[in-house]
Amino acid sequence: MQKRLDKKAIFDNTFWQIVVRLFTLGLTLVSIKILTNYLGTEGVGKYNTITTYINFFIVFADLGLFAVTVREISQKPEKEKKVMSNVLTIRFWSALAASLVAISIVLLTDYDKEIKFGVIIATGFLFFNLLASVYDMLLQARLKMQYSALAEFLSRIISIVALVVIVNQRGSFLWVASTIALWGIFILIFKYLFASRYLQFAFAYDKAFSNNLMAMAWPLGIVFIVNNLYYKLDTLLLFAIKGAAAAGIYTVAFKVLEVITFMSSYFSSALKPAISQNIDKDKKAVANIIQKGISVMLIGATIISLLSIAYRNEIILLLSSPEFGDSARVLVFLALSLPIIFINTLLVEIFIANDSRSVFLKISIFIFIFNLLLNLLLIPRFSYFGAAVANLSSAITLMLTYFHFANKIINFRINWLTVAKLSVIVAMLAALAKLLTAWHVFFLGAIVIILVLYFVLLYVFKILSITDTFKLLLKHK
Repeated sequence: MQKRLDKKAIFDNTFWQIVVRLFTLGLTLVSIKILTNYLGTEGVGKYNTITTYINFFIVFADLGLFAVTVREISQKPEKEKKVMSNVLTIRFWSALAASLVAISIVLLTDYDKEIKFGVIIATGFLFFNLLASVYDMLLQARLKMQYSALAEFLSRIISIVALVVIVNQRGSFLWVASTIALWGIFILIFKYLFASRYLQFAFAYDKAFSNNLMAMAWPLGIVFIVNNLYYKLDTLLLFAIKGAAAAGIYTVAFKVLEVITFMSSYFSSALKPAISQNIDKDKKAVANIIQKGISVMLIGATIISLLSIAYRNEIILLLSSPEFGDSARVLVFLALSLPIIFINTLLVEIFIANDSRSVFLKISIFIFIFNLLLNLLLIPRFSYFGAAVANLSSAITLMLTYFHFANKIINFRINWLTVAKLSVIVAMLAALAKLLTAWHVFFLGAIVIILVLYFVLLYVFKILSITDTFKLLLKHK
């Protein structure tokens, strides 16, 4: 693999990954609709508790290996096969251990039997998805993540077909939970098939080499564990304090946010190689990348936030049923946090590229404690609204903290002119959304009108263009 970044590969990796992920997003929304209509608020709450629980152990078992492996392969391509073979061995045992621990812990909880058996079944997703992530590391380093996205899209189709069959046959909750494991199995199959086109590797174990990898990875692993707890804490606490129905209402609104945030992570990942390779030798170039990257994040996130707030009732009804009506009000708070989450996703890359593990860990522990205390304060009194406020407050606090410490590594600034122009555009479009609603324009048609006008206004106001965005993605030294 060439050390020098390939412009076409970067573009293809980013563009096609986003295209495929958008189709996957559509499938995810379809699955949400099916689940909410079939399971109701309580069933959705249980289902989401299972997936949240499983996803925590996925992060736990990652051990920080993903970020470190991609960085090592990018910087030392001649060791690619050795790295991947050792990582495969480490990942197999960590996946097995995480699966057993997840099952053991859930059996000790006071969750009802459906959740306990659901977790046991869904552990199949935990194990197979963790193994599949090894091939993600290779695809990410080779800038071929569009194939990872395609693998998830194809496996998602299979799991949704299975879900439709189960619903038509009036299958039990546990049969529904089994589609989670089925998804994981096919993710592994497809990712293995795609990644094998670029490199064949098998289990291997070099003790000194593996120990060195783990020494670099585990601090990041702790950070990711804490961050994942922070990100999923509201759902888990809601279920524990207010029950499955409250968790279900919050989940529908949260899923709207969750399926959108993928765009920020893929854009940040596309910038990762340029940031990593230049952070030591050309900080000015990295500062420019970060500044423009923040502008792109804001351009993408603000319009989604506006549409999510303006058409919150219609969106929730489209994705669920009338019994999830309160999800619309929850969505307002979560939508406001979207631009902040987008920016936070980008700023994380500075700490990873600079190997600032100690600072990153301290920030993560701080924000976890802050979020925990805020949720414990607000959820008992305000239920899912309290969780949403805690989410927004924590995102803002995290962004301010990231800015403070990231600026000690890279001296960058926000383009306030872009922020001002975006604010004017959003205000204009918010007024238009109200008019379109008053004129009884169907909300999907109104969304199309607003999106078209948004891009026209971006051009008129001379905000960062598509050409500039491509230049940013393709920038390298």
